[in-house]
Amino acid sequence: MIEADKILYLRRYLTLIRSQLYLSRCGITSRSPQYGGYVLEYVHPRNLRPGIYIAAERTYGTTVPQSSQSDVIDHKLMSFCDDVKKGQVLVDGLKEVISLCSKNDYQLPHDIGVLLLKCCGNLLHELETAERNHLASQVWHLAKKNGEAITLEYYNTLLGVNEENSLSVNPKKFLADMSVEPDENTYRLLLNTAIKTTNSEHLWDILSVTKDKSVTIYEEAVNVLIQIYMTGNNIAKVEQMITQMREAKLPTTKAYTELACGYARLGDIPNLINILNEEPQDNANLLRIIKILSVSNNSRHIPVILNFLMTSVPTLRTEISKMITELIRADQVADAHTIINCIAMNNEMKEIVPSFINSFMNELIILNAPIDDIVKYANDFVESGCSQQALFDVAEIGLKLGRKKLCLAIFQMMRRKNIEIRPHYYWPLLVKAHNNKGEAEIYSLVKSMVNAGLKIDSDTLVHYIYPYVNTTNPTVTLQKLLLNDVSSAITFTPLLSFLLQQNRLQDIVPLCTSHIHNKIYYRELMKPLVNAYIVTKDFKNCIALLTAFPQGRDFIGLFLKSLIKVEYPIYIEDLQLLLEELITREVKISQMDANILKDRLKTNENFNLTPKVVNLIENLVDPSMIDLQVMSHPRYMNAKELTYYLIEVKSSTNSAYKDYIKNILQKLLISYCLENDLKKVEEIKQEYDACQYEWTPSIKSILFELYLKNNKLNEAEALLPELQITPNKIQIDRNKIVMYATALVKANKPTKALDIIDTFNAIDFKTNAQTHCCTLLQVLAQSQYHNCTKDMLNLLLKKNYCKVTTELLKPLMAIPLKRNDILEAETVLAECAQKFHKAPLILEVLTILLEQKYNSKLQNANSRIENVYNIISTIYSGQTANTILAIALATLDKTEKLKTLLQDCQLSMNCLVYYLSNIESNRSIDGLQNILKVTDANGVNQNVMCEILLSTYDKMGDCNRALELWKIMCTKNIKPTKQFKKSFTQFLLSNNISLPPELNRIKMK
Repeated sequence: MIEADKILYLRRYLTLIRSQLYLSRCGITSRSPQYGGYVLEYVHPRNLRPGIYIAAERTYGTTVPQSSQSDVIDHKLMSFCDDVKKGQVLVDGLKEVISLCSKNDYQLPHDIGVLLLKCCGNLLHELETAERNHLASQVWHLAKKNGEAITLEYYNTLLGVNEENSLSVNPKKFLADMSVEPDENTYRLLLNTAIKTTNSEHLWDILSVTKDKSVTIYEEAVNVLIQIYMTGNNIAKVEQMITQMREAKLPTTKAYTELACGYARLGDIPNLINILNEEPQDNANLLRIIKILSVSNNSRHIPVILNFLMTSVPTLRTEISKMITELIRADQVADAHTIINCIAMNNEMKEIVPSFINSFMNELIILNAPIDDIVKYANDFVESGCSQQALFDVAEIGLKLGRKKLCLAIFQMMRRKNIEIRPHYYWPLLVKAHNNKGEAEIYSLVKSMVNAGLKIDSDTLVHYIYPYVNTTNPTVTLQKLLLNDVSSAITFTPLLSFLLQQNRLQDIVPLCTSHIHNKIYYRELMKPLVNAYIVTKDFKNCIALLTAFPQGRDFIGLFLKSLIKVEYPIYIEDLQLLLEELITREVKISQMDANILKDRLKTNENFNLTPKVVNLIENLVDPSMIDLQVMSHPRYMNAKELTYYLIEVKSSTNSAYKDYIKNILQKLLISYCLENDLKKVEEIKQEYDACQYEWTPSIKSILFELYLKNNKLNEAEALLPELQITPNKIQIDRNKIVMYATALVKANKPTKALDIIDTFNAIDFKTNAQTHCCTLLQVLAQSQYHNCTKDMLNLLLKKNYCKVTTELLKPLMAIPLKRNDILEAETVLAECAQKFHKAPLILEVLTILLEQKYNSKLQNANSRIENVYNIISTIYSGQTANTILAIALATLDKTEKLKTLLQDCQLSMNCLVYYLSNIESNRSIDGLQNILKVTDANGVNQNVMCEILLSTYDKMGDCNRALELWKIMCTKNIKPTKQFKKSFTQFLLSNNISLPPELNRIKMK
């Protein structure tokens, strides 16, 4: 009974499906779709859900009782309709009902057929278009099999689905095949389909049909057809369409826009101009035409079109900037540049041109355009007068983005144009370098600053260089900066200031001891020195710093006054220790300073002034001392402070100040000479001459040296007549005479250089010119006049300019080695050994002999190698000869022969340390590291070798070799010393290199 009730219920339900009542319940009506297009209305709006989706996993009714196949299909259709009502279009369900209807010749009800057809469009959006079209054709086939006439709703629904699926429909054929009269919506759907598929033939056909019917011609369809014709450059068809549009009284504005764009694409400028004159285009279309001219290689005509736009440019700032961006992204950079230049030619647009330039340059930088192009365009904007700020703006963007190469290229261009580059321009790059590669990149930037002719100031050193490099050994830090051509005259005081800010007083005294010839500007150090003492109470090192250089003693009184203030708590024990140390070092202060100290101590509520303290202060007094205002006296000012002071003096109305100008200019000139700032020296010199001040011999001598350092030989020689006392006696020391001779050699005047050394007599015969003599011989040996090197050496020795050392003789040996003349090198070596008892470049000679022996390029190899070995043994020792032989074998990577040598011979640690500390090339570094690989702890002091090698790698900034050294130590089980671990860790971390895991394990232990 239950099964029979189910069947009865199903049949009644299917009867309702076939009725309008059920269709209304499902949201389907038999009325035609609304005018204006295909509208799917199978569900009431209140039942629609925003996420209609395909559910392909549903399995349909399995509980239907055994009955006729028609009942089964009815049930399937009922379930499908329920799903549609719920907003679900189930692919499998649709396929199943279509298949069942097809196989069983099921008479598909009209409204159900329309519903199934509608489900084959966008409602199956996740299904491939081809499959949707296939399902639609199956439903259409079922509809035609019904035997009933296909209704207009069916035809229009099919067209709507075809439009959704972008299926091209031949309008003539479709209209001919229709069994009912089409309505306006049919034509509209045919137009939409043709538009969507951009089929010009179909568009033309349907427009031709509608022309003879009382059907509205839609402007959109006509414009699409025009666009299609213009794409194919079919101008005649476009003109024909415009004529038809006029006859149909349709707007032609868009049509003329498309025609204008077509002419632009073809480069037909006369016709384009005619349209713009007769049918004026709005600004957006003019910008579109300009872009088309650009991308179609007709950019030469852009200026013509810009004339139509020029009056509207101020109101189109955003749109033009956007167009510039689009052109650059389309690789039409030159056209964007042309547009900006054209706009800039109009004086009324000067104020808005910079914004276009910013858009242009920003986009180039963002797209990583070639740096040369970016610099070229920025410079062009400057030279054309469009924007004097272009280079600065690009530099600013590059700095913000951390584009090091771009910034350096811009700085180079600015330098060529004599635009001042300031140290703070580099600050963002230095910070980025620290975060990226660390110390090595910091020094690379320092080198770039020097090469750009930039003077690195104290702020840059203290805040952006020293904090980002390894300063554990301050002397090494100064050496690294010196290797990058930054003189200690610039770096020394800022380094002391930085160390004081770090309260590292213990590192300062050794630094001062090793740099006694440097000048310290104590004014810069007073504040950090006072703070360092307050924190550390390290009175010994504080006083040591103040007494390390003569001027420091003048600041003792100021130092004490800065410490002893009424508002500061003062401890008698600390003060007594400080005063006693000053007395021990025989430091003196003025009576005025002593009185101030005593008065402050008396008024300090936290301090009980004892007679002992009073006596200690009195013992420091020197009655003859004049109280100098050291913080304002020009004697203690650096170049920057002197410059400001000079401006102040010049602006003063006090006539007494005018007498100070000469003294200030002299101090400035000396300071700039010490810093090797030739440009500033020339500026001061011009001002000095303008004031007609007399030049002293000492100032001329300093200028003479500066000119020689900077290869200004003519300027230096111009000063010689004024420095000569007699024809052969000159008011310069021996160092400067040798420097002069070196400059003459560089200027291809070796004969004159020899004559200068031979005939000039210096005023100071005690000056040590050894280093400059080595430099002179090196320059001569490397020049085309190398044959004069031996004569120059003999002359220098004869005139007592220098003493014979191995370093002095190296240039003689370098001459034949550079020419690969090993036989001549052996001869020179033998002469040096016999005459001077020295063996210059002996390692290089022995290495070349061994290399040629192993390559079978050397005759009498064994005897010649033995001769060199005997020279070493005679001059030094057999152990030294064995050590040099071992280094040579290690350099050539002859490991087995090295092992054989080490079985019978001991190495000289002194010799190894010498070569480790005086490494000539990367090849010799590798050789010394190979020695470490092969030897054991009994043969050499492995820890000493490791520490010296690490120090060398640190100076070179070579992290890879340092890591290789660590691997060797781990392999050979060399236990690192505490100092090695500290230096190695700091070196790696300063270069942003992760510590090896083995080192971490050691630290954990």
